[in-house]
Formats: sequence, C-alpha cells, structure tokens
Amino acid sequence: MGRTINWEFPTLAPFQKEWLDDPHRFKFIEGATGTGKTYVCEPFIFQESHAPTKRGDEYWWVAPTIEQARAVFDGVVRMIEDAGATDIYRVDKTLREITTPQGGILCFKTGENPDHLFGIRNVRLVVVDEFTRCRIKLWPALLSIANKTGCSIIFIGNYQGEDTEWHLLIEDIKNSADVRYWKTTAEVAVEQGIMPQEMFDAAKKMLPEAVFNALYLCRGSSDPSLLVDYAAVNDIWTNDHIAEGAPGLICDIALHGSDRFVLSTFMGRVLVDIEIHEKRKPEEVTAIIQGKATANNVPRSSIVYDADGMGAYLTGYLRGALPYHGGNAMKPVQGQKMAYQNMRAQTHFLTADQINARGYYFKTNLHRPELEQEIYACLRTSGQDAAGRWGIIKKDAPIIGAKARLGRSPDIFDTIHMNEYRFLAPMPIFTGAAAEIAESRRVKYRTRKPPDRNVFKGR
Repeated sequence: MGRTINWEFPTLAPFQKEWLDDPHRFKFIEGATGTGKTYVCEPFIFQESHAPTKRGDEYWWVAPTIEQARAVFDGVVRMIEDAGATDIYRVDKTLREITTPQGGILCFKTGENPDHLFGIRNVRLVVVDEFTRCRIKLWPALLSIANKTGCSIIFIGNYQGEDTEWHLLIEDIKNSADVRYWKTTAEVAVEQGIMPQEMFDAAKKMLPEAVFNALYLCRGSSDPSLLVDYAAVNDIWTNDHIAEGAPGLICDIALHGSDRFVLSTFMGRVLVDIEIHEKRKPEEVTAIIQGKATANNVPRSSIVYDADGMGAYLTGYLRGALPYHGGNAMKPVQGQKMAYQNMRAQTHFLTADQINARGYYFKTNLHRPELEQEIYACLRTSGQDAAGRWGIIKKDAPIIGAKARLGRSPDIFDTIHMNEYRFLAPMPIFTGAAAEIAESRRVKYRTRKPPDRNVFKGR
C-alpha cells in the first residue's frame, strides 16, 4: 500500500491568487519587495511537478546565479527531509534535480548562460526568479523552449525602473494575447496583510526616494541625487565581459577595531571576494591582511587601507601600501574634467562612472543585498560648491546620510570606491613610503625636487 503525504499550500492573498490562477502562458510580475512572489511560486511549481503529462516532464526554477538556484533547491530538499519523504523522492544534488513520485522532475537552473537552455523538449512549466536581474538574452532562449513544448512561463522579480531592458520588453509585448503583466506595489501588500506597516515605513525612511519608489512603489527611473544608474547596478553582477586585472586588497576598519573589518579582493575592477570580521585586535587584523595578500599574490603597493582608521596602528606591516585619506584634497589627473571637494568625493564619482559604464564586475554574490543598499545610500550633493567642486553627502549627515538611511555604516561599499584609488597616480605614495622608512631609521631623506603629483613615471 502506497504512502500518502499531505503538503500544505500557503494561504494566498487575493492578488497572489490572481497571479497563479490567470491562464495566460507568459506572466510577468514586477512586484515590490515583500509581496511574496517567491513565497507563492515555489510551492506552486512543487505542486505542479506532481502532475506531469508523462514521466520525465521537467519543471524549471531559473535563478540569476547558481548560488541563488542552489539556495531554493536546498530549501525544497530540507522540506522533503523534514517530512521523512526521502525514500519516495529522488534527489540529485549534483544536477540540482528532484524527481517526484509521479515522475515529474524539478530542475533548479541558472540563467547565467542562456545558450545552455536551448533544445529541451519536455519542459512543462518555468518560473524565472528575480528575472529583472537576469540577462535579457534569457527571453529568446525560454521563448524557444515554450514554442516547442507549449509550456507556460512565470517571470517574477523586483521593479528595476522604467528604462531597463526587461521593462521595455514588457511594455512592447504586454498587449499580446499570450501575455499578462502585473505591477504589484508594497501598498497593496500592506492593505492585504502581507507586509507589516512598520516594514514599509522603515524602508521609506532608510532608502533614497528613487530607490524606495522603485523597490516598494514600482515607479520611477532615476534620482538626480543618485550617483549610479539603477539598471547599471543590476548589471554589476553580470558584467563578465570585464577582464581581470592586477590583484588588489582593500581594507576598511574603524579606529581601534571598534567596528567590523571589511576586506575586499579585486583583480583590477573585478571583485572576487569579500570578507567581514567583527572587532579584531590590531595583530589579528595584520595577520588577516598578510594572509589574504599572500594567498592572492597581492604586492604591498596594491593594498589600500583606510589610513584614518587602521593606519594609526598598522603602519609597520602596511609600509609601502596605499594609505587612503578620504578627507584629503582630490588628486589631479590629466584630462580630468571635474573638480571634487576631497578624495572621498573623487573616488565615489570615479567608481560611479565605472559602474554606469559597465566597467565593474562583482564575481561574488556575497553580501549582495547589503551592498546594493549601500550603493544606493551614497548620494551626491545637489550641486557644486562655491569653488565649482562636486561632493557627496557625508555618511554621518542626519536624515539623508548613509548611516541614517541604513542604520549602519556603508562599510562594504567603502572598499569598492577605495579600490578606485589604486588607479590614480601612485607616485606620491612611493615618495611617502621612502620617507617613512628613512624616518624609522633616523636618516634624513629628501627628493632632488618636489615630486610631480600628476605624472606617474613608472616606479
């Protein structure tokens, strides 16, 4: 006699029920954060996989990255394990596939390379999670599959702005007979009891207006205070056309180790790793930096450290590294068209320029939600000062500062814009390091003439 397992389906809000019950083949849901898109679609595809047309029919959950696909897969596997049903479900952790007792196969895939998805003929349902973070090339690949099998596709994701590629595609096809489009705001979720009012109010207080409007109200495209384009930030994690460059290590820590220590590893403008350590002693910080530099072949001259923080007690090991003083004057660069109030403003603007030009690639998804919030929380001033210089709003500024918006310091993004300091002329750093060594040996050190701070002469 066969076993019976009852899976409990979540209670749906009216707007969520409408999503699932609608008969259109292609459904696009640009829903605000907290509207339960994944919450309802994950059990829905699990339920559908138990009623295949024939054994071997596939039901795809497609995520922007392997890590995100694996996270959902692991969650479903834990659910099966907790129910004691591992004897009737076949789980393949290598392929990220789950075969149901009825013969349907749940497949958890990544949309990172859409070319790998062509040619499949037994797909019955596809759910694309965080589709607005996927490459637009995913659409023709999935459309080809749907035209072969007649399957339906549900696209769920956050609204990213009216000028993004996905939104422009939706605007172009939403009146087609097979397409249905929803733009569900957080206000609807609050009204129907899905989102607490306190969460909505907190987000409104913490986020820049343009970002809040996009993530929670599903409207707008840009804000003059934002340093970066919304769509460009979304692309940072898919810009794999960026070639790796010289290795670098960026270190940010509060004075005397009173806060967390963030260490980011770069290959040129490719971010490959982020480490966060809580409250470390100076000797521990030194050991961590030294170990990370050795492991990644980072020369001392390619280590950038927050000299206003750890420089007070790590100068021994960091001699020869690049001390970053955010409050110092900007560094003149040949051909530079803009003047900045200080070094911090300069590196923020230069980083924003690179992000907007799709010049940065974050190869790791570590701390992605937190990092995205920090990028949007760093705002520029409303205009130039009396000297014609551009600036950024201090992170300690009340109400509009990054700390006030986030409830914490933007430590991770600090290491991103500090990386840009590596690409400014390093000539003064060499002179300063030599003088520091001379001072430690009590030897007078003088250059033949004042160094030209605008020209790098290959040292």
